[in-house]
Amino acid sequence: MPAIKVDEISKFIGSEVFDDFGRSLGTLIAVESDIDGKVSSIIVKSEDLSLDVIEGERVKVSDDKITVTPEWKFEILQVIENLDRAYKRRKAIENISSRNDLPAVVIEPMKRKLEDEIKALKLKADEVKKVVNSRIGEIDDESLKVARAIATIGISYFSGEISERSYTQSMNHLRKLQDSLGEEKKAAKDLLDKLDKVVQLASEGEVQKAVQPQPSTTTPSPVATGPNAQQTMVVKIEA
Repeated sequence: MPAIKVDEISKFIGSEVFDDFGRSLGTLIAVESDIDGKVSSIIVKSEDLSLDVIEGERVKVSDDKITVTPEWKFEILQVIENLDRAYKRRKAIENISSRNDLPAVVIEPMKRKLEDEIKALKLKADEVKKVVNSRIGEIDDESLKVARAIATIGISYFSGEISERSYTQSMNHLRKLQDSLGEEKKAAKDLLDKLDKVVQLASEGEVQKAVQPQPSTTTPSPVATGPNAQQTMVVKIEA
């Protein structure tokens, strides 16, 4: 995600900040930036009056508003991008390895370094999967709460305890929340599938190496020769 400059975002101070799924995170209060003008973090006041400091790399300006990528989504996108790059580099190394003008002493260290990086990325991928699956569990819990609220407000309305206006306003908020949770859960599952695919691609070289046939280590039995060697005698029996 390209770094945002302080000039791009400072004009939004006092404006509402949203996440990738359209939910309001609060109001932009301040922007922190490095000496080169890159935004290092933003400070957002949430509805309960607390202040949240959000890393600048998760912030973007789109559709004339400030949007923040959830932490779980940012992490899995980074791992996917890095694994995809590692896969492409592995293919590139395989291609240049066939050149006779490049000595193995140059290529082999590159291969080993890339293999170590891929192993580290696969460990990171396992950690991120746990984070995303945990978030999916939280979404399921939140969805149940929304469903309960929808049922409760429906009972209150149809029993004549609240007005149609109150029912409509409440349902609008609940439906919007329900949609955003559904969208987030779908995004999480789609990204998990994509992560599995890039992990598999990045591991292709290891799989091929593992299935290569190994030379046989079995020593063939020596054929006996010489005067002491046993001779096979064929006996023909005639009727």
